[in-house]
Amino acid sequence: MNRWLKRLLAGVVVIIIILVSLIGRIDRTPLQDQEFYQEMTQTLSTLQPNVHPSGKTLQAGWEKISITPDYLMPMAGYRMRPSFETVHDSLFARIVGINNGSVSCYFISLDLLLFPPSIKEILQEKLAHEFSEKPFIYLSATHTHNGVGGWHNSIVGEFALGNYDDVWVNNVADNLVEKIKKIEKSMKPAQLRYWESDASEYAENRLVKGAPYDGFLRGIQLYRDDSSRAQLITYSAHATSISKKSKSLSGDYPAALLNELEKENTFGLFMAGMVGSHRLAGLKEQEFELVEKAGEVLFDKLENATYDLALDTIEIRSAHVPIQFGPAQLRITENFKLRNWAFSWLLNRLHGELTFLELGNVMFIGTPCDFSGEIYVNQKLKDLATANEKKLIITSFNGDYSGYITEDAHYEKVRKEEVMALNWVGPYYGNYFSEMISMLIKK
Repeated sequence: MNRWLKRLLAGVVVIIIILVSLIGRIDRTPLQDQEFYQEMTQTLSTLQPNVHPSGKTLQAGWEKISITPDYLMPMAGYRMRPSFETVHDSLFARIVGINNGSVSCYFISLDLLLFPPSIKEILQEKLAHEFSEKPFIYLSATHTHNGVGGWHNSIVGEFALGNYDDVWVNNVADNLVEKIKKIEKSMKPAQLRYWESDASEYAENRLVKGAPYDGFLRGIQLYRDDSSRAQLITYSAHATSISKKSKSLSGDYPAALLNELEKENTFGLFMAGMVGSHRLAGLKEQEFELVEKAGEVLFDKLENATYDLALDTIEIRSAHVPIQFGPAQLRITENFKLRNWAFSWLLNRLHGELTFLELGNVMFIGTPCDFSGEIYVNQKLKDLATANEKKLIITSFNGDYSGYITEDAHYEKVRKEEVMALNWVGPYYGNYFSEMISMLIKK
């Protein structure tokens, strides 16, 4: 009896040791008192973006590539779905290139849940090898929840998104590089102008009913001398129009919107905006009928957008700004988290950057997360940009992923998945990201 009791006690001790090593308390130390915050503030205060003066008339080009696999792959978004069964509409990568005579920069968006870190890493390596002067890349995704998975080579990534598919990942990266090389050789003179359109009736805050949200379509139009046109579009509603049970590949409403554009002989590229707290609203249709309807009504809004004056010469400023993170704080309960070492082992360590790209007075800031439009509204980031004579466009999913960044007030009050399970960083990061973006706006 004593022997079994000793074994039982030893087992209990082992379990306690394991739990203590895996689980810690949520760190609620004020942001200003944390070393990573101080280091990041210092970095941004001295940051000098790369300046590329206008060397000649603006030139532009664009291409798209099918990334729909020709064999079965897992799906990404919602619950794990081991394999798609049908293709409702093909998935694409879309690229828009711009050159001002001093530098080439490329906007790239994929019809995926996010821009996979694995593809970003390979793409950067290949571009550095293929180009004597590596072009600046600005990445995002449409955030469709009915795209393919198999692109995250971590323990949790393979569990949630399916087995890592090295062949597909490398093929996508290779094809992107080939299309960028093609665009680089075939750009034509173009004009650029910023546009926006209020589509607030088709969006809402999905975290807290009646809370602030951003409902504007925003983007740039490129109009070439050969009369061809391209529209870069951002919007902040989640692309979750299709049932979680669906096993049909689809680009969701962003793809439907781009299809409407293509009917007008205009190339389109869609980037998920500040989707961290937003969803579609105001439409009664369901499933793929909702997808088509959303594409139609947003296209109507696009047709009635307000455009700025067209520019054919612009200065370009750019920077990749690595973000300083504190230890990961993936919540288990209200006050306890998975320790940083365990998070890093399961999901890879927290890392990411802010992508800064300014075309004339149009400033793009890419974030490595589901960034919330509620923060944008509450912190009056548009007003700050206007005061600095800039047009601000913020996008999500720039090639790394650090979870959801939502309004700080929700951290202690909201018990939804976005705040409890998908916030990987802990409290105060809404303010942290807002401060970083504000400092970039003032540059």
